[in-house]
Amino acid sequence: MYPEPSMEEHETAAYVVERLREMGLDEIRTGVGETGVVCLIRSAKKRGKTVALRADMDALEMTEETGAEYASRKPGLMHACGHDGHTACLLGAAAILHGMRERLPGNVKLIFQPGEEGSAGALKMIEDGCLERPKVSAIAALHVFGDLQSGAIGLNRGYITAQTDEVRLTIKGVSAHAARPHTGVDSISVAAQALIAIQQFIARHTDPIDRRLVTFGIIEGGSRSNILAPEVNLSGTIRTFEPKSRAAIINFLKKDLRKLVGAMGAKLRVSIEEGYPPLRNDDGVLDAIQVAARETLGEGRVHELAVPSLGGEDFAFFAKAGVPAAMARLGVLDEAKGFVSTVHRSDFDFDDEVVLPAGAATLAQTAVRMVGS
Repeated sequence: MYPEPSMEEHETAAYVVERLREMGLDEIRTGVGETGVVCLIRSAKKRGKTVALRADMDALEMTEETGAEYASRKPGLMHACGHDGHTACLLGAAAILHGMRERLPGNVKLIFQPGEEGSAGALKMIEDGCLERPKVSAIAALHVFGDLQSGAIGLNRGYITAQTDEVRLTIKGVSAHAARPHTGVDSISVAAQALIAIQQFIARHTDPIDRRLVTFGIIEGGSRSNILAPEVNLSGTIRTFEPKSRAAIINFLKKDLRKLVGAMGAKLRVSIEEGYPPLRNDDGVLDAIQVAARETLGEGRVHELAVPSLGGEDFAFFAKAGVPAAMARLGVLDEAKGFVSTVHRSDFDFDDEVVLPAGAATLAQTAVRMVGS
């Protein structure tokens, strides 16, 4: 009910710490990566390796329209990506693991991460040492998934999320009266041709086996209906898995597209901001999640997913840091109960009574499997 945006999760972090201390946990670090929380559940045996579980805490700047009793009480903010559910699942796993610490063959580090929604909070926490003292040997996470039945677990072998890059194109033409277009360069017309050329390149000059896309969500230009716009700005995103497709797309935007725009009398400026890396699940960690989910939920609630997502996820930075990492999907779909929305929508919601126990149990048992392997 009290969502906070990326890197402003002060109340959320304080709530997490309060719940952890109520459980009797005391090895807690706060302010990790600015607003993150790290808690160590230390094995009573004082030996063994350390594994980690991660949940993100930030919300989205959206107005909630679920009408639920527990809906956001902060206008313009809501947990539309289910991060409140992730945090609740990890708190549940904390309670389970703390209760069995006498039997744990190693340590479990709980990472409550800020800033997943575009702020790269995972990278901030890594730079602040969340994977050290003691060193983490493997890490796992869950993410809610609207295409899978409520309380079920979905597993992607190989890639699960994509590389995300932000792209901005500025096309500079020459302003003129609309009645005399030949005296200027119509940047809007050039932009239209550029958009078609980009999609043509994607369709015919990158490997069709690779999943990739370039989407522009913002186009801005012009001030009057009877004046050629001197400049058009386009903002969008590039999503790729394979490095060769990413390199080909960026090369086309920076080199060949500039030639095409130049042939129409305009100039092109290209700005690309590298985003989150792709996440390729580690087979060993994914095996641990799979076995854990079968043990806690039953064989029928564990599913192999063939298709990865072109969405981005900064959990990938943990894998990039050299730690074996895997993320699984936690289903939230229940048509009978009306839970049919997907993430990043203002009506997103799920059944707490089904989803949260499934997520907490799977995370806890995954840690047991990882630390004992």
